[in-house]
This record gives sequence, structure tokens and C-alpha cells, in this order.
Amino acid sequence: MRKKYLIIAFVCTVLVQLAFPLKMIFDRELILLRGETFLMKIEPIDPYDAFRGRYVSINYTNVTAPIPWSMQQEHYKFDHDLFIPLKKAANGEAIYQEAREIRPTDTDIYLRVTPEGPTVDYETVWIDIPDKRYYMNEYKAPIADRIIKDAYAQIVVYKGQMVLKGILVDGMPIEKYIDQLTKDKSY
Repeated sequence: MRKKYLIIAFVCTVLVQLAFPLKMIFDRELILLRGETFLMKIEPIDPYDAFRGRYVSINYTNVTAPIPWSMQQEHYKFDHDLFIPLKKAANGEAIYQEAREIRPTDTDIYLRVTPEGPTVDYETVWIDIPDKRYYMNEYKAPIADRIIKDAYAQIVVYKGQMVLKGILVDGMPIEKYIDQLTKDKSY
């Protein structure tokens, strides 16, 4: 009888341990499936981490969003997350709409971000955009760091969540761009 309970407890433990990574994978795939793709201008840096390997660390260049007049007061405290609806420019770049304190009900395409405080003019707020790492082949990452001048992060946004889908250089995925460079021996 005791052995039966141990087996049931073991099976339950295994199921719980599998549930967490499966939920994370499901959430990411749901964002990729239902979300909208945008481009964001970036400035990459190639760090090395002994535990995580080579990756391209991304600095997004557009890190300020407009805020409504009610938040433009000096005494306003930016101590909670903000919701920023996005629109797409003609070239595919993300354009921030006015930040909100409550979750938008008129659209599913918005970012949930942590504000870092207002800019000097109090008309915009500095925001911290998630997903700042793009993992690459350890041989391609240093090349990516040297060649990227005019690059865009391809992000997918859905219900406040964001997934970094890839990096585009000259409209081409960075991995293919590097393969083409190394094949042509022009680098």
C-alpha cells in the first residue's frame, strides 16, 4: 500500500515539474502565433558569459514613450508598470502610443513595461524594454557585433508580453547575413 502512494507522489512530482516549462513554451508560442510583429532599432553589444555562452546584448534605441498630462506632473510617482499600445509605421517600426496606467481594452497589441522615470521635459517616460539578449552561434556572435550598424530587432507583441523573434540586417535575418558574408569572403 505504501509503495502505491510513493508511486503516485512520484508521478505527481514529475507532472508538476513538466508543467512549468511546458507552460512557458506554450505562452511563448501563443505570443508568436497571435501577436503582431514590429521592428525596433537596436545597437547590439556582444558580451560573453561562461554559463550562457555567446549572445548579442541589445540596446533598444527608442526607450521613451509619451505620457498623458496627468502623469506629467513633478510629484507623479512612476512606481508601477505602464501599458503602452503600439502602432506600426509604414516601414514596420513600432510607434509608441500614449502610456496608460491600466490595461488597454481596445487592443491586444501593447507592451507592459517598467518605467524608469520621466525625461527632463516630463512629456515622456524612460521605459525598460524586456528581452535584451539574442542567443547566437558562438562563432557568429562576435562577427555580428562587428558588422551590425543599421540593425532592427524583430519583436512580436501580444497582451503586454514581447518575444524577440530575431535580428534583421539589411532586411535579412542576421544568421543568413553572416553566412552570406563568410561565403563571399567579404568579411
